[in-house]
Amino acid sequence: VGTANATAGGWGNLGGGLTQTIMPLAYRFWNSGVGLGLGASWRAAMFLPVAMYVILIPFIFFGTQDTTTGKFDVALLGKSKKAGFMTYVKCCMDYRVFLMIFQYSACFGCELVMNNILATHFHDAFGVELAAAGALAMCFGAMNLFARSLGGIASDWANKRWQMTGRLWAHFVSLFGQAIFLFLFGCIDKETGGWPLALAMLIVFSIFVNMAEGTSYGIVPYMIPEELAVVSAVVGAGGTLGAVIATWSFYKNVASTLTSLKLHSAYVAFWALTCFLMRWDHLGSMFGGPKVPVDEPSAKTADKNVEDGASM
Repeated sequence: VGTANATAGGWGNLGGGLTQTIMPLAYRFWNSGVGLGLGASWRAAMFLPVAMYVILIPFIFFGTQDTTTGKFDVALLGKSKKAGFMTYVKCCMDYRVFLMIFQYSACFGCELVMNNILATHFHDAFGVELAAAGALAMCFGAMNLFARSLGGIASDWANKRWQMTGRLWAHFVSLFGQAIFLFLFGCIDKETGGWPLALAMLIVFSIFVNMAEGTSYGIVPYMIPEELAVVSAVVGAGGTLGAVIATWSFYKNVASTLTSLKLHSAYVAFWALTCFLMRWDHLGSMFGGPKVPVDEPSAKTADKNVEDGASM
């Protein structure tokens, strides 16, 4: 479950990294090749994603399906009607879902922020030419090729040996590792190693970011299995929320980007520590297994619901 979710999500997020390289090249084409001004070149470059959407939308609409079995049906989750507004409220009131929303805001939200600032950071802080800065920034997104899957694989491996206890520890290590290397990345400037050291630190940091995203969705299917679609949706929305929180809290009004990165690392570390609070009577916590016995038929039914939901 963790591996499948992580791989699909990671390859989707890879587009954020490619954008760092493709868009500056599109700008350069219009600016240097065609001769348009700075503002006009960036505006013209925006037609590239528009053209890609025009091609992809009909393909997605006519050539894909919701699940491996066809159109999505709520019966896959053992329900007879679609979720309403109060279902979302009920799921968010589960304190473990609430914590996961903000834990995901700390990893995926951080990825969104990095996609916005990295090219500019390499250009401003290290004097790297804009197109080259975009290529360096792409190294962050390129880790999606394998690192998010690595988080899912680690979560599944830990689950086989220690059940939910293993998944939670894999999640905590990934999030806390992200916080450490984000802080270290924020300590590097021209005088303390230059862009080569910053790039090396960025790559390790990105691996932990993507692993944390993978371990998040290794846990999500087990939180409220009968409301898997809703839990997945609100946790995913937490990622976008995290980008908004971080941008306005740490980057918008802070003069130094290095200081912003350090403050952001504290935010990630805080939510990483909340992993210690997560526990279920039938699944356990980071410090032990289930507190109540689960009969074998019920366990098999729960696993079947998780597998069906993961195929969505």
